[in-house]
Amino acid sequence: EHKIKFLAPRQGNYEFDLWVKSNAYVGLDQKQTVKLTSLDPSTLPEFVVHPDDAELDDEPTLFEEMLNANVEEDSDSDDDDSDDDDDNNKKGDGIRELSAAERKKEQLLLARKKAAAAAGDEDSDDDSDVEEVYTDDKKKL
Repeated sequence: EHKIKFLAPRQGNYEFDLWVKSNAYVGLDQKQTVKLTSLDPSTLPEFVVHPDDAELDDEPTLFEEMLNANVEEDSDSDDDDSDDDDDNNKKGDGIRELSAAERKKEQLLLARKKAAAAAGDEDSDDDSDVEEVYTDDKKKL
């Protein structure tokens, strides 16, 4: 005995032909006539959404996450930006484009902050004091 879920037709008695076809063997196809009695929808129990499922409506979809990952967050205060620019100018670098690794690091940091804010966690896991080491050399260490 197997259960097949599908949208039931209107109230009444029905006969369906159920075909099971093999894509690997010839002559193994089966046809079975299935009798079905569809009940009035008022006799069914009321559908109740589980609280965990209801909370999922507040979570961003995969599409929304991907869309937000590509959007740079604009800053409302120019003071923060000007401090960063002053530090870069002191080093003599001027304005430069971020490398792919630096962009990824910034995106991950932003995603962590958003996740902490969404979870109500005010304690940030700031990794700004951690130094990341990248090497272009492909020698075994």
